[in-house]
Amino acid sequence: MRPSQAKFSTRAINASWWWGAASLTLVLFIRITSELLEHEVSSVDRTILIGFAAARTPWLTGLAVDFTALGSVTLVVLVSTIALCVLLLLKDRMAALQLVAASVGAGILTTTIKNYIDRPRPEVVTQLIQVSGFSYPSGHSLAAASLYLTVAILVCRHLQRTGHQIAILAMTVGIILLVGISRIYLGVHYPSDVASGISLGAAWALLLAGCFSFFTDPKIARSGQ
Repeated sequence: MRPSQAKFSTRAINASWWWGAASLTLVLFIRITSELLEHEVSSVDRTILIGFAAARTPWLTGLAVDFTALGSVTLVVLVSTIALCVLLLLKDRMAALQLVAASVGAGILTTTIKNYIDRPRPEVVTQLIQVSGFSYPSGHSLAAASLYLTVAILVCRHLQRTGHQIAILAMTVGIILLVGISRIYLGVHYPSDVASGISLGAAWALLLAGCFSFFTDPKIARSGQ
């Protein structure tokens, strides 16, 4: 097999893994949305939301406000800008384009689906912060999943040890979950809003990872050496 064919084969295999993972998370989003439209998640949403409200304490509220800021427009734009500058300085234009696509796509998906589903914010518990707009999906959760997972994937491409890659991805998943949980705790989103936002944001990030893997040198992506 010629070198160019071998590279393409390796990239195709990498892409298939990313796209497979993207398909799983997208199916989860579709399942949650389907059940929402059929009014099958309302009682579960309310029960979980009330449970979170019952566990509120001043110090947990302070943490929730801090964690929820990680998915805010201001911080997402700031992180995106810093990461974009770093990638441009490293002359990694394809990675920079992938980052931009993740951020812009997340914004478009959030706005489009919120307006389509048209779900009101929760009213069964007191909202601890002021918010506006529709509830489904959680924009904070979607943006955090799309942006932070994309950044983690780009970082992992340059890490040689599998352990380091796992640590970065585990930390990223933790941050995304904390953002989502904070939205439920603060009473501004139902659990299904958060689950759908995370699943769709992850699906978008993984889809882009598969597409852009065709432009990544397989040697960079290779781990455990």
